[in-house]
Amino acid sequence: MELPEVTFFDDFYFWFNTETKKEYYATPLYFYKADYHLDTENKLRDVYYKETEKTDNGLKHPASIYFPFYEKFGLLLLRFLNADLSDYETANKTFFYAYGFEILKDLDKDYKFELSNNYGSNENYLKAINKIFEDLQRNLIDIQQELIKAVTYIYNLDNNKALDKYTYAERFAVYLIKRMGKLYSYYKNDYIMRDSYSRKYDEFSNNSEYEILESLNTKNMLISMSDTHKSNDLSSICYAILEELSKTPNYPIKKCQSCGMYFIPTSKVDEIYCDYPKENSKSCRDLGAFQSYTERLKNNKAMGEYRRTYQQKFMQVRKDKNNTKLTKDFETWKIKAKEKINDMKKGKLTEDEVYVWILNNK
Repeated sequence: MELPEVTFFDDFYFWFNTETKKEYYATPLYFYKADYHLDTENKLRDVYYKETEKTDNGLKHPASIYFPFYEKFGLLLLRFLNADLSDYETANKTFFYAYGFEILKDLDKDYKFELSNNYGSNENYLKAINKIFEDLQRNLIDIQQELIKAVTYIYNLDNNKALDKYTYAERFAVYLIKRMGKLYSYYKNDYIMRDSYSRKYDEFSNNSEYEILESLNTKNMLISMSDTHKSNDLSSICYAILEELSKTPNYPIKKCQSCGMYFIPTSKVDEIYCDYPKENSKSCRDLGAFQSYTERLKNNKAMGEYRRTYQQKFMQVRKDKNNTKLTKDFETWKIKAKEKINDMKKGKLTEDEVYVWILNNK
């Protein structure tokens, strides 16, 4: 996926591939430096790198060359919904580290936004960026809350039965038409560059008109189009992503029943736990599955009887260590009992059948 052939400046560009569920973006974000070396004779400047989790790595040369990054479709919106905006450090750690503060340039038309790539010292940089965040913090929190309200309605996170039969796109439309929040006003600073298939020229330029038609016809396919958005307004960016997500069936936004973070299921649509790694490196999905499994076993009468019988037999063997027959019988029982338990877990035997077997073989 390449960017359209236009002149690039300090703007944020993003586009989607809904078939592969990827979200592409090009950002002017680069590592700001207290000072940099500029080779005026050779017209060279330090090359900056941006390397983050779940993104491609690419070179960043400020305001001139952009390499697109890609992530899971919808991840920018999810990151903002989950962002901790309580102060600069947490906001940067949970969101802005990936996309840069440039996406706030047009958020408030009355706000004078200035960023430089040469601050003279780290202290000056942090002071400047902190001020930008603090000046816009209230606005950012309001936008986050408005988006949470919209997502809650569009994806029916409150489990309103009356909304069940309607699609995400239908709910999105009604949310805007009825002006159930401020979402309807968030689209204003989004310049859309329409895809004209120009990116496909190099790929198909040597094929004849009818060769291309025949190829599309026999494969029963369409060449997907992907409009590119240009915006420095975070609210407009999130609006565009949410609109595109709402058009995508079976790709819902969920709220994790364990940690409360917003996520998009990776395998099953009905997942209830997110797969974000936590401090112990385990995800809620891993922990939730284990807890659910443990809870099911706890309430399983066959498993309960198995554990009680196992403990009884174990204590008998321990008390009479010289009784080889008792030890051999216990080992035989363990093997057979394990087979029954495994068959129950696989659905080959019912809980009642295993429970009765254990009672009859104590």
